[in-house]
Amino acid sequence: MKKYRINANKNEAWFFNIFKPLFLIGMLFFIGAGDAFSEETRTFYPRIGGGIIFRLAHDNDYRVEGSGVEATDLSLRMEARPNLQLSERLRIDSEIRLEGARPATDNRFFDEQALFVRKLFAEFDVTDDLSLHAGKTTPSFAFFSLRVPGMYGNEYSREIELIERISLGADYTFDLADAGKHKLSATSFYQDTTILSDSLFASRGQTNVTDGGASNTESFESVAIALEGTKIAALPDFTYKLAYLREARGAGDAADENGFLFGAFQSVDLKESGKLDLVGEFAYLSNFEGSADDIMYISGASTYSVGPWRGVFSGTYRPRNTADGEDFNDYQVQTAISYSFTKDLSLEVAHEFTRDQNESANRIGLRLNLNVDLESLNEIF
Repeated sequence: MKKYRINANKNEAWFFNIFKPLFLIGMLFFIGAGDAFSEETRTFYPRIGGGIIFRLAHDNDYRVEGSGVEATDLSLRMEARPNLQLSERLRIDSEIRLEGARPATDNRFFDEQALFVRKLFAEFDVTDDLSLHAGKTTPSFAFFSLRVPGMYGNEYSREIELIERISLGADYTFDLADAGKHKLSATSFYQDTTILSDSLFASRGQTNVTDGGASNTESFESVAIALEGTKIAALPDFTYKLAYLREARGAGDAADENGFLFGAFQSVDLKESGKLDLVGEFAYLSNFEGSADDIMYISGASTYSVGPWRGVFSGTYRPRNTADGEDFNDYQVQTAISYSFTKDLSLEVAHEFTRDQNESANRIGLRLNLNVDLESLNEIF
């Protein structure tokens, strides 16, 4: 477990490091302060937006080989994404989560649940096409894990999400008419080592720069660049993504991590018969997470929706070539079905099979999901 250590000889640097996300957010706040408090916008701002998803979750791991653990986990989970629109162009976005601090090692009933900040950043729209952001974010790189539905659909593919990074970035959108609308994103970042990397209730352990790992440098040495496009006349309901990643090596790492990705999504309207969504991704990363290993992700999913029902079949193939010559051909397969009682209340059941370092495991789970829209709070305040 990563723990935070205070160097008594560097108290000032430690203090500044804790508040870096707030300093970065403050920069964009002052850029847009005039707009936020102008006569024109005072009537409407600030405004609260976003939403919260509450999940009553039950997971059961069974037929687990090797070092894995057979366990039952009953938990309450939350994904809150509140935002504060300070002006027409300036907003504060966040993502707060409540979930297990670590995988279950025994039967667990509402235990070891951690509350933590996954995102906290300011975003300022310089123009309708150009925006800047600063703070704790997830820089744009992954595609499949953000598109595939189901409880377990992204168990492997989310490993390449750049979660909990301190970042400075920009997004520029250009409209090419029938050739589509395309967004270019560029972000410089490093792993969060502030107090926000820890959690309340159950501690995840605060990340320290001495822990090593890709982009754990406390300086803006890592970069992610992505191009995403949609609304192409010749390919209706099609979305693509191309991305490049370089993460600087951390303490004790073998080398910098480099990676590239291609993802695509296609939705097919089957009229009265429902809707079919297809998504795929290919990603290759060398010196994965600062190691001397190379890893590949090949993912695909199909989702069929009709009325309140939705069925999902998805999987990820994850071959890994290790520095010691031992190769693994891991994969994960999910089948899931859900039913929506209303637009805000749904029930989902899913099964997952994984093959991880030549050891297999099964998991079956149930989710009761409740969505809460925060927009209604504006009427109260």
